[in-house]
Amino acid sequence: MKNFSNLYIFGFSSALVLLVAAALSFTSLSLSDRQSANVETERKQNILLALGVKSEAKDVETTYEKYIRRGLVIKADGSEATGESPEKLDTEKEQLKPAAEQLLPLYIAEKEGRTYVVIPVRGKGLWGAIWGNVALEEDMNTIYGTTFDHKGETPGLGSEINTLKFQQQFRNKKLFDASNKFVSVAVKKPGSYTPNDHTVDALSGGTLTSKGLQAMLKTGLKPYQTYFSQHKSN
Repeated sequence: MKNFSNLYIFGFSSALVLLVAAALSFTSLSLSDRQSANVETERKQNILLALGVKSEAKDVETTYEKYIRRGLVIKADGSEATGESPEKLDTEKEQLKPAAEQLLPLYIAEKEGRTYVVIPVRGKGLWGAIWGNVALEEDMNTIYGTTFDHKGETPGLGSEINTLKFQQQFRNKKLFDASNKFVSVAVKKPGSYTPNDHTVDALSGGTLTSKGLQAMLKTGLKPYQTYFSQHKSN
Protein backbone atom coordinates (compact mmCIF):
# COMPACT_ATOMS: atom_id res chain seq x y z
CA MET A 1 0.00 0.00 0.00
CA LYS A 2 1.44 3.32 -1.07
CA ASN A 3 1.95 5.99 1.59
CA PHE A 4 1.32 9.62 0.70
CA SER A 5 2.96 12.51 2.47
CA ASN A 6 0.90 15.06 4.38
CA LEU A 7 1.93 17.67 1.82
CA TYR A 8 0.60 15.54 -1.03
CA ILE A 9 -2.70 14.89 0.80
CA PHE A 10 -3.11 18.58 1.58
CA GLY A 11 -2.36 19.58 -2.01
CA PHE A 12 -4.70 16.95 -3.46
CA SER A 13 -7.53 17.96 -1.10
CA SER A 14 -7.09 21.65 -1.91
CA ALA A 15 -7.15 20.96 -5.64
CA LEU A 16 -10.28 18.85 -5.27
CA VAL A 17 -12.03 21.58 -3.26
CA LEU A 18 -11.10 24.18 -5.89
CA LEU A 19 -12.34 21.92 -8.67
CA VAL A 20 -15.69 21.31 -6.97
CA ALA A 21 -16.07 25.04 -6.19
CA ALA A 22 -15.36 25.94 -9.80
CA ALA A 23 -17.90 23.37 -11.02
CA LEU A 24 -20.57 24.69 -8.67
CA SER A 25 -19.87 28.28 -9.69
CA PHE A 26 -20.09 27.35 -13.35
CA THR A 27 -23.39 25.52 -12.78
CA SER A 28 -24.82 28.46 -10.85
CA LEU A 29 -23.87 30.93 -13.57
CA SER A 30 -25.19 28.62 -16.27
CA LEU A 31 -28.56 28.38 -14.56
CA SER A 32 -28.89 32.02 -13.48
CA ASP A 33 -30.54 33.15 -16.70
CA ARG A 34 -33.03 30.30 -16.54
CA GLN A 35 -33.76 31.00 -12.87
CA SER A 36 -34.34 34.69 -13.62
CA ALA A 37 -36.67 33.74 -16.46
CA ASN A 38 -38.63 31.43 -14.17
CA VAL A 39 -39.00 34.17 -11.55
CA GLU A 40 -40.22 36.59 -14.21
CA THR A 41 -42.70 34.04 -15.56
CA GLU A 42 -44.11 33.42 -12.08
CA ARG A 43 -44.37 37.17 -11.41
CA LYS A 44 -46.42 37.68 -14.57
CA GLN A 45 -48.60 34.66 -13.85
CA ASN A 46 -49.43 36.00 -10.39
CA ILE A 47 -50.31 39.45 -11.71
CA LEU A 48 -52.66 37.81 -14.20
CA LEU A 49 -54.18 35.59 -11.51
CA ALA A 50 -55.17 38.68 -9.53
CA LEU A 51 -57.28 39.52 -12.59
CA GLY A 52 -58.74 36.03 -12.65
CA VAL A 53 -56.68 35.05 -15.70
CA LYS A 54 -54.80 31.75 -15.67
CA SER A 55 -51.81 31.23 -17.94
CA GLU A 56 -49.32 28.48 -18.67
CA ALA A 57 -45.59 29.21 -18.69
CA LYS A 58 -45.42 28.58 -22.43
CA ASP A 59 -47.98 31.28 -23.27
CA VAL A 60 -47.58 33.71 -20.36
CA GLU A 61 -45.91 36.38 -22.52
CA THR A 62 -48.78 36.46 -25.01
CA THR A 63 -51.41 36.45 -22.27
CA TYR A 64 -49.58 39.14 -20.30
CA GLU A 65 -49.42 41.44 -23.32
CA LYS A 66 -53.11 40.87 -23.94
CA TYR A 67 -54.22 42.11 -20.53
CA ILE A 68 -51.46 44.30 -19.09
CA ARG A 69 -51.36 47.67 -20.80
CA ARG A 70 -48.34 49.07 -18.96
CA GLY A 71 -46.32 48.97 -15.79
CA LEU A 72 -45.24 52.14 -14.07
CA VAL A 73 -43.70 53.50 -10.90
CA ILE A 74 -45.43 56.30 -9.05
CA LYS A 75 -44.46 58.68 -6.28
CA ALA A 76 -46.40 59.31 -3.09
CA ASP A 77 -47.94 62.43 -4.65
CA GLY A 78 -49.50 60.28 -7.37
CA SER A 79 -47.22 61.42 -10.19
CA GLU A 80 -45.25 59.00 -12.33
CA ALA A 81 -41.55 58.49 -11.64
CA THR A 82 -40.19 58.58 -15.16
CA GLY A 83 -37.32 56.31 -16.08
CA GLU A 84 -38.22 53.77 -13.38
CA SER A 85 -39.29 50.17 -13.99
CA PRO A 86 -41.71 48.36 -11.65
CA GLU A 87 -40.01 45.05 -12.44
CA LYS A 88 -36.66 46.32 -11.16
CA LEU A 89 -37.99 48.18 -8.13
CA ASP A 90 -36.87 46.82 -4.75
CA THR A 91 -40.20 46.99 -2.92
CA GLU A 92 -38.76 45.84 0.40
CA LYS A 93 -36.15 48.60 0.30
CA GLU A 94 -38.76 51.19 -0.65
CA GLN A 95 -40.94 50.23 2.33
CA LEU A 96 -38.11 51.21 4.67
CA LYS A 97 -38.21 54.79 3.40
CA PRO A 98 -40.51 57.50 4.77
CA ALA A 99 -43.90 57.33 3.04
CA ALA A 100 -43.32 60.62 1.21
CA GLU A 101 -40.15 59.26 -0.41
CA GLN A 102 -41.35 55.82 -1.49
CA LEU A 103 -41.53 54.72 -5.10
CA LEU A 104 -44.52 52.48 -5.78
CA PRO A 105 -44.99 49.83 -8.50
CA LEU A 106 -48.32 49.59 -10.31
CA TYR A 107 -49.72 47.82 -13.38
CA ILE A 108 -52.61 49.02 -15.51
CA ALA A 109 -54.69 46.23 -16.99
CA GLU A 110 -57.71 45.88 -19.23
CA LYS A 111 -60.12 42.97 -19.23
CA GLU A 112 -63.42 42.70 -21.09
CA GLY A 113 -63.48 46.45 -21.73
CA ARG A 114 -62.86 47.44 -18.12
CA THR A 115 -59.72 48.96 -16.63
CA TYR A 116 -58.04 47.68 -13.47
CA VAL A 117 -54.88 48.46 -11.53
CA VAL A 118 -52.78 45.68 -10.02
CA ILE A 119 -50.58 46.48 -7.04
CA PRO A 120 -47.83 44.17 -5.73
CA VAL A 121 -47.57 43.93 -1.93
CA ARG A 122 -44.96 42.37 0.35
CA GLY A 123 -44.90 41.63 4.07
CA LYS A 124 -43.92 39.17 6.78
CA GLY A 125 -45.78 36.11 7.98
CA LEU A 126 -44.97 33.84 10.91
CA TRP A 127 -41.83 32.25 9.47
CA GLY A 128 -40.76 34.50 6.64
CA ALA A 129 -41.75 36.62 3.68
CA ILE A 130 -45.27 36.73 2.28
CA TRP A 131 -46.30 38.58 -0.86
CA GLY A 132 -49.11 39.05 -3.34
CA ASN A 133 -50.98 41.21 -5.81
CA VAL A 134 -54.20 43.16 -5.39
CA ALA A 135 -56.33 44.09 -8.41
CA LEU A 136 -58.66 47.08 -7.98
CA GLU A 137 -61.61 48.13 -10.05
CA GLU A 138 -61.92 51.54 -11.71
CA ASP A 139 -63.27 53.15 -8.53
CA MET A 140 -59.84 52.50 -6.94
CA ASN A 141 -61.70 51.18 -3.92
CA THR A 142 -63.23 47.79 -4.72
CA ILE A 143 -61.00 44.73 -4.78
CA TYR A 144 -61.50 42.71 -7.94
CA GLY A 145 -59.08 39.90 -7.11
CA THR A 146 -55.98 38.91 -5.14
CA THR A 147 -53.12 36.44 -5.13
CA PHE A 148 -51.03 35.64 -2.06
CA ASP A 149 -48.06 33.37 -1.50
CA HIS A 150 -45.42 32.66 1.11
CA LYS A 151 -41.87 31.48 1.65
CA GLY A 152 -42.34 29.03 4.52
CA GLU A 153 -45.61 29.33 6.43
CA THR A 154 -46.88 26.29 8.35
CA PRO A 155 -48.37 23.64 6.03
CA GLY A 156 -52.13 23.34 6.42
CA LEU A 157 -52.30 26.53 8.51
CA GLY A 158 -50.61 29.77 7.45
CA SER A 159 -49.71 28.26 4.09
CA GLU A 160 -53.40 28.40 3.19
CA ILE A 161 -53.06 32.07 2.17
CA ASN A 162 -52.28 30.82 -1.33
CA THR A 163 -55.51 28.86 -1.68
CA LEU A 164 -58.39 30.02 -3.86
CA LYS A 165 -60.85 29.58 -0.99
CA PHE A 166 -59.05 32.12 1.18
CA GLN A 167 -58.30 34.58 -1.61
CA GLN A 168 -61.86 34.65 -2.94
CA GLN A 169 -63.00 36.27 0.30
CA PHE A 170 -61.36 39.53 -0.76
CA ARG A 171 -63.47 39.90 -3.90
CA ASN A 172 -65.65 43.05 -3.67
CA LYS A 173 -64.14 44.17 -0.35
CA LYS A 174 -63.51 47.92 0.02
CA LEU A 175 -60.39 49.88 0.95
CA PHE A 176 -62.23 53.08 1.96
CA ASP A 177 -65.17 53.47 4.33
CA ALA A 178 -68.32 55.55 3.76
CA SER A 179 -66.51 58.74 4.81
CA ASN A 180 -63.73 58.03 2.27
CA LYS A 181 -61.22 57.12 4.98
CA PHE A 182 -58.66 54.46 4.11
CA VAL A 183 -59.27 51.42 6.34
CA SER A 184 -58.03 48.53 4.17
CA VAL A 185 -59.28 45.00 4.87
CA ALA A 186 -59.04 43.35 8.29
CA VAL A 187 -58.39 39.63 8.61
CA LYS A 188 -60.43 38.58 11.65
CA LYS A 189 -59.79 35.39 13.57
CA PRO A 190 -62.60 32.80 13.76
CA GLY A 191 -65.19 33.76 16.33
CA SER A 192 -64.66 37.51 15.95
CA TYR A 193 -65.46 37.75 12.25
CA THR A 194 -68.50 39.78 11.26
CA PRO A 195 -69.08 39.92 7.48
CA ASN A 196 -68.86 43.45 6.09
CA ASP A 197 -67.11 45.43 3.34
CA HIS A 198 -63.82 45.56 5.23
CA THR A 199 -63.29 42.16 6.85
CA VAL A 200 -62.53 38.58 5.85
CA ASP A 201 -62.30 35.38 7.87
CA ALA A 202 -58.79 34.53 9.05
CA LEU A 203 -57.09 31.18 8.61
CA SER A 204 -57.95 28.65 11.29
CA GLY A 205 -54.75 28.03 13.24
CA GLY A 206 -52.87 30.63 11.21
CA THR A 207 -53.41 33.67 13.41
CA LEU A 208 -49.95 35.19 13.07
CA THR A 209 -49.85 34.67 9.32
CA SER A 210 -53.29 36.28 9.07
CA LYS A 211 -52.11 39.27 11.09
CA GLY A 212 -49.04 39.57 8.88
CA LEU A 213 -51.21 39.54 5.77
CA GLN A 214 -53.52 42.18 7.24
CA ALA A 215 -50.51 44.40 8.00
CA MET A 216 -49.12 43.76 4.52
CA LEU A 217 -52.31 44.99 2.88
CA LYS A 218 -52.57 48.12 5.00
CA THR A 219 -48.94 49.20 4.76
CA GLY A 220 -48.67 48.12 1.14
CA LEU A 221 -51.77 49.89 -0.17
CA LYS A 222 -51.95 53.01 2.01
CA PRO A 223 -49.13 54.88 0.19
CA TYR A 224 -51.24 54.77 -3.01
CA GLN A 225 -54.06 56.89 -1.54
CA THR A 226 -53.21 60.01 -3.52
CA TYR A 227 -52.99 58.06 -6.76
CA PHE A 228 -56.34 56.41 -6.01
CA SER A 229 -58.07 59.75 -5.41
CA GLN A 230 -56.60 61.21 -8.61
CA HIS A 231 -57.57 58.32 -10.89
CA LYS A 232 -60.77 56.82 -9.51
CA SER A 233 -63.86 56.72 -11.69
CA ASN A 234 -67.00 58.48 -10.51
